[in-house]
Amino acid sequence: MNPDRSTRTLLSRRHLLGIGAGGAIATAMPASFARARVPAPRWSKPSRPVRNIVFMVGDGMGQGVITLADMMLKLQSRGPSNYQKIIENHAAFRRATCMTHSADGWVTDSAAAGSAWGIGEHINNGAVNFTPDERTPEPILVTAKNAGKRTGLVTTTRITHATPASFIANVPHRDLEDDIAKQILDRRVDVALGGGLKHFPNSVLAEHKDITLVTNRAELARTPSEGRLLGLFAHDHCPFSLDRPETCPSLSEMSLAALNRLDRAPEGFVLQIEGGRIDHAAHDNDAGSLVFDQIAFDETIGTVLQWAEGRDDTLIIVTADHVTANPGLTFYAKDGKRSFKRLQSTSHSFDWIADRYGEGDKTLDRFVSIVQDAVRFELTSEDVVSIERALIQKQQVDPFNVANGVWMVLGSVLANHTGVAFLSPNHTADYVEVYATGPGSEAMPSFVDNIHLHGMMLAALGVSAGR
Repeated sequence: MNPDRSTRTLLSRRHLLGIGAGGAIATAMPASFARARVPAPRWSKPSRPVRNIVFMVGDGMGQGVITLADMMLKLQSRGPSNYQKIIENHAAFRRATCMTHSADGWVTDSAAAGSAWGIGEHINNGAVNFTPDERTPEPILVTAKNAGKRTGLVTTTRITHATPASFIANVPHRDLEDDIAKQILDRRVDVALGGGLKHFPNSVLAEHKDITLVTNRAELARTPSEGRLLGLFAHDHCPFSLDRPETCPSLSEMSLAALNRLDRAPEGFVLQIEGGRIDHAAHDNDAGSLVFDQIAFDETIGTVLQWAEGRDDTLIIVTADHVTANPGLTFYAKDGKRSFKRLQSTSHSFDWIADRYGEGDKTLDRFVSIVQDAVRFELTSEDVVSIERALIQKQQVDPFNVANGVWMVLGSVLANHTGVAFLSPNHTADYVEVYATGPGSEAMPSFVDNIHLHGMMLAALGVSAGR
């Protein structure tokens, strides 16, 4: 977003949600909880040697958004989703339900959840591979690099954001993104594609002369085939799918570029792919952006599966770090069908609305006009009154305290037209699904703790945890 300072304060995600950068507000865990944790699986030797691991993350992706995206694809005669195809493919995919808690709360943030995969330990919200007793265990990509693998990160967020950072960095707080950027470079990630150019100044890049930097789709397409590759396609996060310009590659395009490049590695690779802006849309209660970024992630699942077709050397894991905001279609029968169709016409995200609003006069009429341009339907007078209370009068509109602020109110207003509503702007404690295929997936039980996926990857690589 690029509004002026007053608009930034008004519309920023952190201000509206009333939470810090760590995401959910941590709470103390009951002493009995540790005793109730799921026993670690005994990971057996894979049925075949594992050359590659592709770990796919739909950030904030719960069953609600998976369902909404599948419905939209079918509505547009493009369905079923690749996610549905995975669910139906019992022969190839193992399926598990996964706990998502952190060390200090039932509700995790992305840093703690990603670190569970990265180092195989529960840590506090906000930290990245930095334990409550201040240890810094070796992240999975460092372990993979030491085992002779090449490594990669692909995301639609800043490449320094919590989830990609969780596979490579050790920092006491996720906000230390300049430090994370240096660790991505110093720990020699071979391919890193996403946003976050602002965290890679020329002074830092100058220390790594073997890196090719690309900043748009055309440069990515013609990059040399060898050497380390850093693709930074936005100053901040990559745009939502609804707003993405032609110059910015899609998640699917970035992922395929990374796969093809890393596949040249003699000993194989470990690659994390994140659909990161699913989470951001859910935090904003932005149903249109949510659905179409989930579809972009679903398309990327298809790209990865097509790339791996016929191979027997690649472990693919598809999961989520947590659920965000529990979205769902909540109108019955014909009302639900008619309302959901309105999402098809959505042309821009709430980010786009904030940018446009920040460029001119801060009036109610102008804000409403911009919203209508983005969603492609007219708001009612009652809708406008609710928006005025949140935007202009700064009143509490919803009795549920965390559900106030401009975006939450706007999301509720639009739900009257689309039928897609949200529980809150926060993460939730829901379990998530894990799907795995390929060698190394055979031993995955039907119920796991998120830290167990670290052990699954170590067993697939045939290595022990680094220290």
